[in-house]
Amino acid sequence: MSERAAGRSPNRLIHETSPYLLQHAYNPVDWHPWGPDALSKSRESHKPILLSIGYSACHWCHVMERESFENESIAALMNEHFVCVKVDREERPDLDEIYMQATLALNQGQGGWPMTVFLTPEQEPIFAGTYFPPTDRWGRPGFASVLTKVAEFWRKDPDGLRRQAGAITKQLKQSMQVASPVSVGEMELDAAVSRFADEFDAQFGGFGHAPKFPPAAGLSFLLRHHHRTGDAQTLTMIAKTLDAMAAGGMYDHIGGGFARYSTDERWLVPHFEKMLYDNALLARTYLEAWQATKNPDYRRVATETLDYILKEMTSPEGGFYSATDADSEGVEGKFFVWTPEEIRAAVANEEDAKRFCAYYDITPGGNWEHKSIPNRPEPLEAVAAHLKISPGELQETIDRVKPLVYAARAKRIPPGLDDKILTAWNGMMISAMAEGARALGDSRYLETAEEAADFLLRTMKRSDGGLYRTYRAGKAHLDACLEDYAWLAEGLIDLYEAGAHEGYLDEAVRLAERLLADFSDVHGGGFFTTGKDHESLILRSREGPDGAIPSGNAVAASVLARLSCHFAREDFRESAANAIRAYGRQMARYGRAFAKSLCVVDFLLRGPVELAFIGSPAEPGYEALRAEVNRRYLPNRIIAHHDPQGPDPDHPLTKGKTLVKDRAALYVCRNFTCQAPVTDPAAIDAALTEQQAGQPAAAARPVEGTRLAGCATAQGTAAYASRMIGRLGDAVRHGFATLGSTGLTTSRLGFGGYRTGTEDADHRQALASALRAGCNLIDTSTNYMDGDSEKLAGSVLAELIKKGELKREEAIVVSKAGYVQGQNLKRAEAREKSGQPYPEMVKYGEGIWHCLHPEFLADQLDLSLDRLGLQTLDVLLLHNAEYFLSDAAHRGQKDILALRKEFYRRLQAAFEYLEHQV
Repeated sequence: MSERAAGRSPNRLIHETSPYLLQHAYNPVDWHPWGPDALSKSRESHKPILLSIGYSACHWCHVMERESFENESIAALMNEHFVCVKVDREERPDLDEIYMQATLALNQGQGGWPMTVFLTPEQEPIFAGTYFPPTDRWGRPGFASVLTKVAEFWRKDPDGLRRQAGAITKQLKQSMQVASPVSVGEMELDAAVSRFADEFDAQFGGFGHAPKFPPAAGLSFLLRHHHRTGDAQTLTMIAKTLDAMAAGGMYDHIGGGFARYSTDERWLVPHFEKMLYDNALLARTYLEAWQATKNPDYRRVATETLDYILKEMTSPEGGFYSATDADSEGVEGKFFVWTPEEIRAAVANEEDAKRFCAYYDITPGGNWEHKSIPNRPEPLEAVAAHLKISPGELQETIDRVKPLVYAARAKRIPPGLDDKILTAWNGMMISAMAEGARALGDSRYLETAEEAADFLLRTMKRSDGGLYRTYRAGKAHLDACLEDYAWLAEGLIDLYEAGAHEGYLDEAVRLAERLLADFSDVHGGGFFTTGKDHESLILRSREGPDGAIPSGNAVAASVLARLSCHFAREDFRESAANAIRAYGRQMARYGRAFAKSLCVVDFLLRGPVELAFIGSPAEPGYEALRAEVNRRYLPNRIIAHHDPQGPDPDHPLTKGKTLVKDRAALYVCRNFTCQAPVTDPAAIDAALTEQQAGQPAAAARPVEGTRLAGCATAQGTAAYASRMIGRLGDAVRHGFATLGSTGLTTSRLGFGGYRTGTEDADHRQALASALRAGCNLIDTSTNYMDGDSEKLAGSVLAELIKKGELKREEAIVVSKAGYVQGQNLKRAEAREKSGQPYPEMVKYGEGIWHCLHPEFLADQLDLSLDRLGLQTLDVLLLHNAEYFLSDAAHRGQKDILALRKEFYRRLQAAFEYLEHQV
């Protein structure tokens, strides 16, 4: 509470649990939390809603509060003209996601926090912005001016603003629709790596320009790529970025852990807030990098980060706190910066202070606003040489002095602590702690992860078996979102694989099944942000690309993929694949934004190595086997374990497996087929190498959907014609003929799929009506509507077959291949960029290429079948094959005999390939 708020009565936020909302409880603004009371008040008073969304650790949120929300005259304007609603974005990611999309749409792609959105009483957005100064300045309108203008427009033309808001809402709903699902495979993985390489900052590490956010998920994806390919450039990108982040001021060298992001390209000056999710994701990434490279710095950073969470961010109940602010005493970064004099006051002698300041760049002039952010611009060896001491001596000084500096800093007034406990973010940290325990062999981390999991399962579970989103001060409330179920389930899987009891894995399965039941988009694939029984909002949002954290859709897919391998659950695997395929088109274009999804693709393509440990925890032989495995980087693996002294196992991978001559054993398996058990840690390397060498080539097939079996048959099409004639009579009696020499009975009129797609309900209705009225030939193409025409045909066929109105053998599906446009063109360009171009590509014009080479046709046929959802295509035509000759004429090539010979050779090769597919 500010001094100005002293003696002021609190507003409605005083009853909330969010520290961010409580910070505004004594504002003169008549704030409401989001809920029925505020929404009904807006409707009844005919006042628009002023929605302000922020979070506790947000620097500019605090600035706007001080400048505007504590300003009596501005508060009076707000209270007179609006129903004012304050939302903590971390408690309500559903609202944040919807209205951030509105803010971006209304501001040419610009958004951020604090988010300020004006809504109609129907919750539709009228106008939006981010931070507003109290008065007009810096080229920004003052908040008082904005309030006055919006209130004036609403008073003069509320119906016009409602129409405008309705149009914006319609646009938002359309933007939330996903394109037709497509397969995702090696090409998308390679294209994403190329995109990372294009945007890599070779000088300072990271990707793109300032501000720079820690790309934890992207680095994890690149680690997988390096593991698979051994590509040196990929490792360079990883190491340069990890090294730069760990050396820069974004890393807290005194207390451990990372700040939210760097404001500059060098990773020196952070926004000083520290978020639980960043530290969970980065700890995991540094652990993986240590396993992959054995660089001891990565192990140190991971350990210091996890220890920071143990010391400063763990509640007595067992959960993890959310964040600490950037500001203390109203000054950004004050808690974290130093002068040489402050270091001298904290340590035992001048020499120690000199060494410490030299290593961490703490100078009289400072490196930021006349003070110094600790960072390591030079390696230990270079600093030691400058000081004329050995590296070992300098390291000893740093190790001895750092606790003294930390103790001195602890006496300062600390930044505000957001001590709410969020299910999703706690799930992330459970994963990080569990992996820390597994990789580093530190039991503290496993115990902490178990305590956090037990707290969440005890406290955040609703009476109906669902989850709550948030907890603070003894109260758990607000329905959980997709990410809460997904991240907690992922954490429980990691916890089990780190050695905890099987009950955690069983709970992960329960959460996965609940996730499927409540969040699935049965039409578009993938998952909604909110559950089916969630509060009704202006739209039901969904999120495919990663944001500050990996998307809930991607994490849900990861959970389902991993559990499908633990329990041989094909339904889980299919749902995981569908969640990935729902964003396949976007992944092909914007791979960097789908790093977590692409990690799941890598897992599904290759399948995991299955590791079953049989033995008793703490027994030396058992622990030696686990330690030997756990130090390795094995991104695609599942781990099961069983203690023979306990009850019989339920896990499929451990059933029937025993000790070997009373010795602990490791069974290395794939698809539940195992090699001879290993009892000697020294033999593990050979066992894993043998397993990898025996991996079936089929594992690298793209991530595809379920396909309908069967094809058009003479008997089936004849039965269709007979049924139609019997039902419709003379109207269709002469409407059928035999299709060439195939023996198939076809309608004389076919349904042409040119310019039809899944987004138009009339197209769907037209095709369904045609199939019901005697038209059984569907003509489409791989390039019609960029493949969406095929998706429409497949989805309508599947719908009518499921309803029993049609059989697969009754319909003749024709498609075509040859054009290279849209997504096919992007694939072809990506292949060229990666050095694997399609042979014999005809580049007829900008945006129009053409290819008949078998390698291209093979990919096209597979993609076509995937979009159609069919195992078999009845007819495949070569689409406008004469482009080769047209292109030759366009290029002035005049040897017609040679051109014809080459053209016929290409046609022959294409038909020979297609003949082999029959």
